[in-house]
Amino acid sequence: MQRRNLQASDAPAGFRLTQQYGWPHRLEDWQLLLTLGHGYAMQHDDQVIGTAMAWCWGDGHVSIGVVVVDKAWQGRGIGKQLMQALMADYPDAQLRLHATEQGAGLYRQLGFVRRGVLGQYQTPCLPTIPYPRLPFGYQVALATVDQQPQLELLEYCATGFQRQTLYRYLLQSQRVFVLVDASGEIMGSLGCHRFGHGTSLGPCYSRDNALIPLLIQAVLSQLEGGFVRLDIDEQYLSDEWLRQWALQRVDSPEIMVRAGSIPSHSLSAYQIAVMTPALG
Repeated sequence: MQRRNLQASDAPAGFRLTQQYGWPHRLEDWQLLLTLGHGYAMQHDDQVIGTAMAWCWGDGHVSIGVVVVDKAWQGRGIGKQLMQALMADYPDAQLRLHATEQGAGLYRQLGFVRRGVLGQYQTPCLPTIPYPRLPFGYQVALATVDQQPQLELLEYCATGFQRQTLYRYLLQSQRVFVLVDASGEIMGSLGCHRFGHGTSLGPCYSRDNALIPLLIQAVLSQLEGGFVRLDIDEQYLSDEWLRQWALQRVDSPEIMVRAGSIPSHSLSAYQIAVMTPALG
């Protein structure tokens, strides 16, 4: 076995691995992951038998994902070796990942602690969702390229992330919806992008918890008949809301963090949903 850096040409190999476990990633999703981040592959006889990736979002904030090992090679410590290589690249950073039940034990061994639950909800065919009644002067609209600095600031206030490249991709190739007040200030944002079986909603940020259901419902009202997925921090929105929109829970990975040694960031907004479990 040999560990090496992942390359753009490894997208088909990563796709093969995630297909083994029924993960929804398309080949195009793997290509995006490799464009935005970096990682390691474990290779044997010219075949990739394991992967792990990291995405650095500025100021010592790192998301980790697609830690996956070929079923035929499980139990040999490959996942642990790949994780240790990534962690050595970011010794002081705050690392965040979303752990499957199978992987959570390994991450606890490596110093990660549980911070909550990420509820994965989806529906194969979204029914008609009525547009919500918004507060006077508020509106939900598609974000424009000119609003990218405001979107980045809202995310920074919620997470400390700095993701200029990600927002450029969302605004130019996908969609971002914003909830703005009467003065034009962005009070919430929700990405809407192609992933896996259909449309995935995220990332989502808000300055006011009471506005979260309104923003999500306004976007859902425009997605009738399609496959929709939402990966949401369960502390901010109840099962009752999600079932009302015909979204059913399909998984509940743990939100796990290794704190690192970066200074604490004073948060003034909320992270409601991630873009994908890997990217955060």
